[in-house]
Amino acid sequence: MTKQSLDNRDDEFRLEKYWEIVKNKIPVLLLFVLLALALGTLKIFTSDPVYRATGVLMVKPENDNVVIFRDRLALGRTTNEYFNTQVRILRSKSLAKTVLEEFNPTPFTGILKGMNEGSKDESPETTVRIQQFLQGLEVYPLEETQLIEVSFLSSQPKRSAEVVNTLFKKFIDFNNDLRTESTRQASEFITRQIRDLQQDLARKELELQKYGKSKDLFYLTSEESTEVGKFSELNQAMTQAQIERINRESIFRELQNKNMSDFPEVRSNMLVNGLKSTNSGFEADYKRKSQIFKPSYPEMVELRSQMDSVQQRIDKEVREIGGRALNESRNNYETALKREQSLASLLDNQKSEMIKSNSDAIYYKSLSIEVENMRNLQNYLDRKHKESLITSRLEGVQTSNIKVIDPADVPLQPIAPKKRMIILVALFMGLSGGLAFILLLNVLDNTIKEPDGIKSLMNSPILGIIPSSRSKGNIARYLGYSYYKKNRKDPDFNTDIEMINHRLPESSIADAYRNIRTSILLTSHNRPSRVISISSARPSEGKTSTAVNLAVSFSQLGKKVLLIDGDMRNPRLHKIFKMKNTSGLSSYLVGKVPLSDSIQKAPVSNMYVIPSGPIPPNPVELLDSEMMTGLFTTPLLKECDYIFIDTPPFIDIVDPILLAKQSDGMVLVTWVGKTKRNAVEKLKEQVDQFEIPLFGIVLNMVDLKKSWYDYNYSYQYAYNNLRKVNGEFRNSWKTS
Repeated sequence: MTKQSLDNRDDEFRLEKYWEIVKNKIPVLLLFVLLALALGTLKIFTSDPVYRATGVLMVKPENDNVVIFRDRLALGRTTNEYFNTQVRILRSKSLAKTVLEEFNPTPFTGILKGMNEGSKDESPETTVRIQQFLQGLEVYPLEETQLIEVSFLSSQPKRSAEVVNTLFKKFIDFNNDLRTESTRQASEFITRQIRDLQQDLARKELELQKYGKSKDLFYLTSEESTEVGKFSELNQAMTQAQIERINRESIFRELQNKNMSDFPEVRSNMLVNGLKSTNSGFEADYKRKSQIFKPSYPEMVELRSQMDSVQQRIDKEVREIGGRALNESRNNYETALKREQSLASLLDNQKSEMIKSNSDAIYYKSLSIEVENMRNLQNYLDRKHKESLITSRLEGVQTSNIKVIDPADVPLQPIAPKKRMIILVALFMGLSGGLAFILLLNVLDNTIKEPDGIKSLMNSPILGIIPSSRSKGNIARYLGYSYYKKNRKDPDFNTDIEMINHRLPESSIADAYRNIRTSILLTSHNRPSRVISISSARPSEGKTSTAVNLAVSFSQLGKKVLLIDGDMRNPRLHKIFKMKNTSGLSSYLVGKVPLSDSIQKAPVSNMYVIPSGPIPPNPVELLDSEMMTGLFTTPLLKECDYIFIDTPPFIDIVDPILLAKQSDGMVLVTWVGKTKRNAVEKLKEQVDQFEIPLFGIVLNMVDLKKSWYDYNYSYQYAYNNLRKVNGEFRNSWKTS
């Protein structure tokens, strides 16, 4: 046989071994499966149905129609950056709050449990409501398109659709308000400038009128005309400087009131746009994976760390670029302001020169020029104010870049709970949990599970196996079906395996005891062994029935056999043979009766029994007495060919050790699957310590259908005999 075939056979044996472990615990596995299915069914019936309503938005790139100032830098937006911004707005708390206020005081249900009446103040309750709202909101940009899919989860199908459609409406309004905010601020600034200018103009016109009437001025000399011309040029320059300063101040104030991320220099920066695109991809990936993994999952933690790192880089770049743009705008405004102030100073000096010349006409003309220039400035500001109003209206009606493609419809079927998935998961969890529990029990089980275990611990051979007879089916199988059917209704019918060699010598159990008898004879072939003690590590492992049936099997060889009940703590032989226990081993050892009166004839040819006798208060002293030492040298016992001693089990008493020292060897009976490993280890220590000779080990209550018995020990004869008996039973059953 090749090495590969041996390995395959080894693997096959391991699988069979695991199958044996699981097969013996099938009820436990079924219990786990039923419990998991029950929990899954309970979850299905106790979970509220969840409906998903979905709508689709189209977000086109925004075209600015801002026409307030000709020299103003256009606030251009890149397509990708603008699209990602709109996605973030849809997920924003501000927009969620406006939607919740629309439904107030109508309570949200389903996923929004507890989101009832809410205040417009940022109270803890409002914060919780907003967070719960965002948990039920799903926003997915569709790749390679300008479409955004928005969904909302709720236990009420109609409410889920209403929330999505309301969100669309509020989003469009929110977007329009956001876009027109800077235009309104500039318009308000111009309005204030016009109002102040009108007051100054009215005052100057009144001064001009009064001065002209008081002086009756109508003409100017050529010299005076030159002075007036200089004054007129300075006044015109002053007017242009005022216009320049107003333009620069308007731009500066508009930038002051804007977020740096909305600055044109920031929006057009390729590095910032690339970082925002990367961060948007991370966020979409995080949103998708958050439906599968918890935030504490390592992959989610790593993804969140990457998102935070990219966002920090974006914030840093925005601050640097926006700061430079704001400083540049401030410098331009301050430069224009200084020029205006410088021209104002020159104009005042020129006015003083005109006054010094004591020319009333020149002063009158200067007043006239000031009034005219102020009127021109007012006309310019009025025109710009009208342009601002037109721009504001254009931005107010510009909604074509955001359109609702598919409004949300009322869902007909819930998306959760997913009954089939829950049942499959429950089934899987039940099977895996049951298997894990069974394997854990097997690991924690301290019993000897295989013959190799007891064989290696005791360093002793296996003499044979006794088939299991724990159930009625096994009793009928091992006793013989015809015998069992014939006598099972008899009230005195004995189903115990004691005396089975005598009652039914052709049964497979009797044959098993004969195999053990042969093993003992072969083991003691090189040394005479006539006194054999039989014990076990713990009670109820079958030592007494083994002692009885071995004694019977040896008597069937025509040998004279004596069976002694050495268990003076829990004697049973007198019950098995239905004998009186008024006198026995204890009676002889205390000297009350002679040995001949302690021996009783068994209902088996060539077999005698010494029962334990009355239970003494000090069995150890009797077993360690001189009477016990000389018992087996008495002439009466010398006539016996074999003497079997049923000893107490090794349970922290010295009785079996004392009896084993009087015998030629001991047979240890153990129950595979019941005998504890620590009990066998302790027994081994005592055997080695007191140098007790062992013939071998008898495996009791063995299930022959387990593969490792046949594989390791080749008890094929017993197994074939079992199959033969089963075949005879089936044939007899058919004929009956």
